[in-house]
Amino acid sequence: MSWVLAASAVAVAVALVVFFKGTPAARSVGGLEVAHVMSTDLLVREDFEGVVIQRGQAALLDVSRGITLRNQGALVVRREPTGVRLVRGRAEFSVNHRPTDALPAVVLVSGGAIEVMGTRFTVDERGGSGTVTLHEGSIAFRRLGGEVVPVKPGQTLAWPVVDPNKPALPPETRPPPTLAPPPAPKVVPSRPPATSVRAPSVDEVLRELEVLRGRHEFEQAARYLEESMRKQPAATRERLSFELGSLLTYQLQDAQRACAHWARHEEQFRRGRYAEAVQRARGTLSCEGRER
Repeated sequence: MSWVLAASAVAVAVALVVFFKGTPAARSVGGLEVAHVMSTDLLVREDFEGVVIQRGQAALLDVSRGITLRNQGALVVRREPTGVRLVRGRAEFSVNHRPTDALPAVVLVSGGAIEVMGTRFTVDERGGSGTVTLHEGSIAFRRLGGEVVPVKPGQTLAWPVVDPNKPALPPETRPPPTLAPPPAPKVVPSRPPATSVRAPSVDEVLRELEVLRGRHEFEQAARYLEESMRKQPAATRERLSFELGSLLTYQLQDAQRACAHWARHEEQFRRGRYAEAVQRARGTLSCEGRER
């Protein structure tokens, strides 16, 4: 009988280890509670875009609004004053039923807002376009211009919403070709004029960064950010500096380089936009202990 009790105790211990191994240390992130962890490989981080689920699956809960979302692959979600915004990715939402005299819960997307009184639906946001499929209950899609489109169970609505009453643009008409005058003789300058190469914009840098991250080429991404920062004006350099610090902290996990970078970042961008996130990253790395 004693060996049966011992085996049971071992089984319970193993189950607890597996559970806590798959549970993140923080039970909330970005104002959303981690209500349930569905896979042991869950990797969640927070950056300037919001809560980023890089791999694994979890259920995130906005307690005050009664909104629960379950990711279906990698996604980015952010809690905002007016609702929960799905920045990028695919997720199933379920919303607690609300009293008839209450305001609807709101899920924000690139094409407008999904207004919900209590229901279950799936949203696929691709950045500028996407779809919502209603499984049960009722929702209304409010376009950016204010027009409300009701959605019934089983229906899928896509955005941008095409207005069927808007007249189509007339086909392009081109003038008939004309004979061009003979080209004037070219004068070759003694010294070729200097050409300036335009530095990529922040959005272009971030798009390239996402490509490198998707390939797991993190060291190359860090070198790319360092080079790009030198070509950016001070007004836009802070964002790239924060991205570089996040890369060193969470992907490369290089505490020495990350702590040194965060120190330079705080010195250069005092009271910056990402001050709270920088402090959390420094705490994760125990930078103060390393500096002492």
